[in-house]
Amino acid sequence: MGASPRHGPGPDRVLVRTGLAAVATAVVAYLFPFFPDPGRAPDAGTLPGPAAATPAVTSGAARAAHSPPVSLTIPGHLRSTPVDPVTADPDGAMAVPKSPERLGWWALGAPPGAAHGTVLLAGHLDSADEGAGPLEALHDVPMGTRAQVTAADGTRHAYRIVARRTHPKSALPTGLFTSGGTPRLALVTCAGDFDPDAHAYADNLVLYGEPVD
Repeated sequence: MGASPRHGPGPDRVLVRTGLAAVATAVVAYLFPFFPDPGRAPDAGTLPGPAAATPAVTSGAARAAHSPPVSLTIPGHLRSTPVDPVTADPDGAMAVPKSPERLGWWALGAPPGAAHGTVLLAGHLDSADEGAGPLEALHDVPMGTRAQVTAADGTRHAYRIVARRTHPKSALPTGLFTSGGTPRLALVTCAGDFDPDAHAYADNLVLYGEPVD
């Protein structure tokens, strides 16, 4: 998710194919080469279910969920961080906000609290102009931590972090971009080694959360 200011900005893209459609998540940022690389956190926990599984949340609030997310908070780890709805840019890349101080919500996926689908939030790790962003904290979030997503209608939706996975940029799971299947939260940022020539990290870190009633 980065490009060194010493070498100029460059794209850091991951192409994800879902059925016949090609969707790319791009978290394009500007990496400070003097920041320590976030490394590769060990995988942990159990995924909250395949994308095609029967939804686990069937409450009336979940069935009626439709309001987009406006902020994400992980108490003790991530301060309240604003969220913007995004889709794909003309190149098919997920149009994540440029500032690491804001997150992008894949608006073709699930809204928070929905009975089906993945609430996908992604953001830059850092930028040359603003330094390290709040998503740097995702590398240290332990399993069992609760995350809170606030929607535009004022409702708050809690998720328990149950799994951490690090994926090569070329192998990000296609199930992250779905509005169907198991209800879950997915938080995505960069991980792994930074290649100053390619202006890119090698991996994506994904934290998975399951809804908490």
